[in-house]
Amino acid sequence: MKVLFIVSEAVPYLKVGGLGDVAGALPEALRRAGVEVRVVMPRYGLLDPQALGLRQLRGNFPVEMDWRREECQLWEDPRTGVWFIENQYFFGSRHMVYGNGDEIEQFVLFCRGALEACRLEGWIPDVVHGHDWPTAAAIRLHWAAPGRAGLVFTVHNLAHQGAQRPGGWPLLGVYDGRGPLNLMQQALFCADLITTVSPTYAREIQTPDFGFGLDGQLRERNDRLVGILNGLDLAAWDPATDPALPRNFGPHDPAGKQTCKQALQKELGLPVQDVPLIGVVSRLDFQKGIDLVVQGLDEIMATSSAQLVVLGSGEHWLEDALRRAAAAHPTRVAAWLGFSAPLARRIYAGSDLFLMPSLFEPCGLSQMIAMRYGSLPVARATGGLVDTIVDCDQPEGCGYLFGPYQREAMVHALTRALAGYADPNFWGAARYRAMTRDFSWDRAARSYLEVYRRAMAFAGHPTVD
Repeated sequence: MKVLFIVSEAVPYLKVGGLGDVAGALPEALRRAGVEVRVVMPRYGLLDPQALGLRQLRGNFPVEMDWRREECQLWEDPRTGVWFIENQYFFGSRHMVYGNGDEIEQFVLFCRGALEACRLEGWIPDVVHGHDWPTAAAIRLHWAAPGRAGLVFTVHNLAHQGAQRPGGWPLLGVYDGRGPLNLMQQALFCADLITTVSPTYAREIQTPDFGFGLDGQLRERNDRLVGILNGLDLAAWDPATDPALPRNFGPHDPAGKQTCKQALQKELGLPVQDVPLIGVVSRLDFQKGIDLVVQGLDEIMATSSAQLVVLGSGEHWLEDALRRAAAAHPTRVAAWLGFSAPLARRIYAGSDLFLMPSLFEPCGLSQMIAMRYGSLPVARATGGLVDTIVDCDQPEGCGYLFGPYQREAMVHALTRALAGYADPNFWGAARYRAMTRDFSWDRAARSYLEVYRRAMAFAGHPTVD
């Protein structure tokens, strides 16, 4: 089975969000399952072909765009087989991945270039798998192709849809389109199978609260909608081998976690004390619930001995609020505003609790990393957080969940967690369960393989292994 895996970002080349992690890890798991996967992504200006060891497979080849023709180039990483589509104006000259004023046109060109490169190279996929709105055009463009492949589209975050004012339809070769072009909507209509990154998120996006205007369309296609929980790259996230940690540890040898905690307290200027340490590693915006953290911080400080460490950047008012909190509680709160991948790893390893009060969370990666590193998550019961965390009021508990998006609910969940932390035997057992949860990508790959077979059948394509 040949699968064209078309993405806008992928580890190890480029990561803006969780999509990059998926695009790096899932293809490897699929290959282990016997699938021939071809990952293709844009060759942005910040990706240096020489530094990455890329080779050019094909010089300028024409790509039709509405009334004009663009020239693209095809590059390959010979070590991984990943393809890169380059266009000097739309990608090569730019160092920003998202947020360009013409990004609809930019990513439609990428999708057209990716499909054309497959044709020119004679690499004909059995399945085309697109991810989020930047690759939605590939699903729409391939939909009407004779003898087409099965079409699978994964929704990582429905909030971003690739919507454009009226007039964008000709980019897709449609000249009688009405209303604004919405690329996400087009992919949801044309895909043989739609997947999301967790079972709970698949249910949530069929409701007005999480559907962002597309819930009706998703309810109509409910029989083609599948929630598959993302995995975690267990080799990349392993406290037993992580070089960023001052001391390694594991579920059967947890002593190093205390060393990591003390080192983290010292690194961030907090007193080295045996008190509960709460960690936050997050983008600071409305989705991640950091406003609840700010609202509840004084109460947490007043009713417990806990320390709080925050790593992240984002909305200025949240950054300012965290600066003020750190100034008001210099021995209890540390805010590192920005991002540092090594520090993030040390927070996962050094914290006892990991706070994720997200408004919505399609899957979430941080809670899985936190559990692997022995930090029990305290999270809102939404999306993939529900699918990955078992509340400690259950025998197999490995974290704490709360329902309403309210400060009081979050503080109550933290209070429960701090009470659990005070019981060493209970906490040690819960931490062991968290660290030994199975989040491997091989499990997800088996589910995607079944989705690919179903998509090929819906497309009238002979099923192959």
